[in-house]
Amino acid sequence: MIGVELVQVAIIWCIAGLSIICAINARGLLRQLVSWTIVVAIIGTALFFSYLKVENVKQEIGLNEYSSSAAAVTAATAVTVTVSDTIATGYIAAEKQMLENIIAISDSILAFPEWNVICDYGAERREIFESKARFLRNRSMDFYRQIRNLTPPAEKKQSYDTLLAAADNLRLAGYEVHNQFGLETDALGESIAKARERANQIKSTITTITSKE
Repeated sequence: MIGVELVQVAIIWCIAGLSIICAINARGLLRQLVSWTIVVAIIGTALFFSYLKVENVKQEIGLNEYSSSAAAVTAATAVTVTVSDTIATGYIAAEKQMLENIIAISDSILAFPEWNVICDYGAERREIFESKARFLRNRSMDFYRQIRNLTPPAEKKQSYDTLLAAADNLRLAGYEVHNQFGLETDALGESIAKARERANQIKSTITTITSKE
């Protein structure tokens, strides 16, 4: 870029000022037209060199670099916000699915037959119920592991902790349903009863989570 000194810019503006005075004092139409044409040309030149001086000053104080850095920071911030929004959207979708899964397993536990009813059936039917209990235990454990592996955004941390606690309660409920079949001396079905209590607690917790969203 052309180097321009401040003194040179000042001289040009002084010349522009003098030319304006001359144009005002010019006699005759032709002289006025010529004088004002010269004034416009000098002022245009003065503006051009003034612009160059301003750009030189900006480079000297690093203003252009600062503007570039600010633009880079703004772009980086926009990317970060976009990534954060994507993570939050993905978590919300995963959380919704997990809530539905937990409710489904809780309903299955609540619908599981009483132990005395199961005992009234023959060995073949009992094996079927034991297979269902094993399925509930495995699924509840799977859901607990999936929720534990989720990474919630900061604004969802509280609801995530509540969801994880509900999933852990579900894991224990699934275990207790299946554990009932290993308790030969328990004729009252206390393990299944505990699982039902947990399932009711879980559904109440899920209702709390969904009501806050």
